[in-house]
Amino acid sequence: MANLTDVVKEMHLAWNKHDAAKIASFYAEDCLYENEPAGVSAKGREAVKAMAENVFTAFPDVKLEMKNVFASGNFTAGEMVMSGTHKGQAPGAPPPTGKSFSVKLCAIIEFQWDLVKHNSVYWDMASLMRQTGQMPPATP
Repeated sequence: MANLTDVVKEMHLAWNKHDAAKIASFYAEDCLYENEPAGVSAKGREAVKAMAENVFTAFPDVKLEMKNVFASGNFTAGEMVMSGTHKGQAPGAPPPTGKSFSVKLCAIIEFQWDLVKHNSVYWDMASLMRQTGQMPPATP
């Protein structure tokens, strides 16, 4: 089995290059990708590719900055910062606001051999919506 933290780092390089096909290549054919805050699930490699393309459409300059990643058995956990600008219209998403965002993100990934079997991603949707002007600022 490959060093799973290295696999995760390579996958994030593909995200930062906006290479949806490369991102999908890290996933098993029968994988499940769950973006919990957005309520989006992608089942299968082609669905993961389409989901990544939608992210790049809505946020054409999106970047992930890896802060921490560790592995235990066939699982990895990673903490990163996701940033970008809401410039595009993805299917089912709100219209672009042109505003930038930066939010912390956590991903828990289960591997089967060297491929992602299940990826659950967690981040603060309310923070992204406030920063991109889709929700009023929080009140103290």
